[in-house]
Amino acid sequence: MTGEMTPRAPRPLRARPAPWIGAVIALALAAAVVVLVLNLLADSLYFYNADEAVEQREEIGSKRFTLQGAPIGCSIVEGFNGDEPVVAFSLSFGGAAIDVVHHGDPAELFQPDVPVVLDGAWVAEAPLVEGFGGIANDGWHFSSDRMRVKHDNDYINDEEYDERSTLADDGADLTGVVCEA
Repeated sequence: MTGEMTPRAPRPLRARPAPWIGAVIALALAAAVVVLVLNLLADSLYFYNADEAVEQREEIGSKRFTLQGAPIGCSIVEGFNGDEPVVAFSLSFGGAAIDVVHHGDPAELFQPDVPVVLDGAWVAEAPLVEGFGGIANDGWHFSSDRMRVKHDNDYINDEEYDERSTLADDGADLTGVVCEA
């Protein structure tokens, strides 16, 4: 058997990544997930119905929060702040009214008496939108920059609608509210 017996050059060793690189990548991914979850939770922690927001206005201060209520139909005024569209309206829930100025276009399904969810903050001044007097008229307004129409996916026949509408009105009754023409 004839064979070459000359020693061969040793193969180069493969460079292995340091074992700590995988741990650093896993830790960075875990931190990113935690930050994302905390941001999502922080956005959902401050959700108030109109009556709760009025009661806790001093505690809330100028922090952003989410507000829920139903627009009072006769109060809705659309206009512009420079080139920016604005919608001013009064919102009610649980017997309380809040004057709202929404900056931007309203949600597609926005209409009177259909609950909306708004993101924004309290502003310690009366709303300055031409033609809007406000129903609350308490020297405060809610300045909103995001609006969603609140609805459920339940089909309701005519008989059930009247009953549910009456129940909803009981919680949102603003006795004595008069909209001026």
